[in-house]
Amino acid sequence: METFLLILSLILLAGVWSAHLGNRLGFPVLIGFVAIGIALGPGGLNLGPRVPLSVAQSIGYLALILILFEGGLHTSFERIRSVWVPALSLATVGVLVSAAIMAEAAHVLLHLPLYAAALLGVAMSSTDAASVFSILGRQPLRRRLVDVLEVESGTNDPMAFFLTILLIQWSEHGIGQPWHAAGYAVLTFALQMAMGLLAGAVVGYIGSLANQRIKLDTGGLYPTLSLAFALLSYSVAVLAHGSGFLAVYTAAVVMGNRRLEHRHSILRFHEGLSWTMHIVMFVVLGLQLSLGHLWGILVPGLLLAAAALFIARPAAVWISTLGMRFSIAEKALISWAGLRGAVPIVLVLTAMLSPAYTPAPMFDAVFFVVIASTLIQGLTVRPLAAKLDLLERAPSGELLELVRIARENAVVTPVEVSASSDLVGRKMVEIEFPENTLCYAIVRGDQVIVPRGATELQAGDHLLILSDRRHMGRLRRLFGAELMGRAEMLP
Repeated sequence: METFLLILSLILLAGVWSAHLGNRLGFPVLIGFVAIGIALGPGGLNLGPRVPLSVAQSIGYLALILILFEGGLHTSFERIRSVWVPALSLATVGVLVSAAIMAEAAHVLLHLPLYAAALLGVAMSSTDAASVFSILGRQPLRRRLVDVLEVESGTNDPMAFFLTILLIQWSEHGIGQPWHAAGYAVLTFALQMAMGLLAGAVVGYIGSLANQRIKLDTGGLYPTLSLAFALLSYSVAVLAHGSGFLAVYTAAVVMGNRRLEHRHSILRFHEGLSWTMHIVMFVVLGLQLSLGHLWGILVPGLLLAAAALFIARPAAVWISTLGMRFSIAEKALISWAGLRGAVPIVLVLTAMLSPAYTPAPMFDAVFFVVIASTLIQGLTVRPLAAKLDLLERAPSGELLELVRIARENAVVTPVEVSASSDLVGRKMVEIEFPENTLCYAIVRGDQVIVPRGATELQAGDHLLILSDRRHMGRLRRLFGAELMGRAEMLP
């Protein structure tokens, strides 16, 4: 047990370090996680734990649930409304087109039987929310393009999983009459998507109500509450024969667009959890790989990756966005920014664990596509966007660096105005605040008032004062007779 915990801690530390280094160098950090897994696996130091395929699949499912939920919390209804037509077209028609091309490529290059080639083609057809959120979150691309890519990555997983399960069912029970198979596929797809949307919307709404109305003893429990509803949305949808991943994304969007108590804590919690699952998932991927097996299909694997990047994805984008008023440059960028990641791995594991699976180098083949997509596309998205003039102007300085400076120097201090205070009845303009100090809110009962110069203070008011921590001495002298709370750093 102690050895396992030591290895786990080292894996997490190495993952955090690689993420920090990758952010500084602009390097796709997910590659570092895979490299760590390979180094610890049987082909390397052989120090990592043995992870059976079934366990790896379960880890992958949990990772996707948490990653999709975190992405949905940051997605506004306005963003979805503005891009839902192209995003859903990419998530359905685009997946079908890409799957058909990649299935043919796998059949020709790897000499796979049609069933295995079809499963591999479907696995490689879906973009990955983890990779898209990770890579595009740092790029100043045009807002519309980012919205299309992120909403697509959050909604095409259900389509890819549906096709995978459908192919597995057909392989086990046969297709039968073509029109019967087509009708079954359409009805099953409609049922899964409808139940997924319904379950996600209902659970998300109930989750937001629970967040607002359940008064928990500590703020640290609110993120746990949201995590419970993330898992609940998936399980309810699957039990109702719906798409669990669509339900998770929908629940997160519903919750994220409603009022949430302790919103900042919830978002930071899920952001950290999502990154942790990134690390775990890609390390597990590395643990499953053998350099010897990869070397054995090096040439067809590279050709398969080239087909995915330069043929399947562009064809899917251009066909599924016909008549949608995207420029040639925008279509080119959408084609290049459709990154693969954890989803193809999980889909291949699902296929390999099915009763009808026949041995084939599917896992090793999909590795080439995932690594090529993450490495080549991840490194070149921004230069391509700059070349195509698709970058938005942004303020100078990195956002995280600006936030770091604010956190180091800014504090929020609560001040309560008592009934006997000299401040009762005085106007805000009459209070001589220190420089770089602002009373940005007055909490009066259950109301929040944005103060103006003419706002008069009342007994029981709570002032929230934002100030530079270096001026706290002057602030204490100003409100020395009042009930001052402890100055807190910005979150």
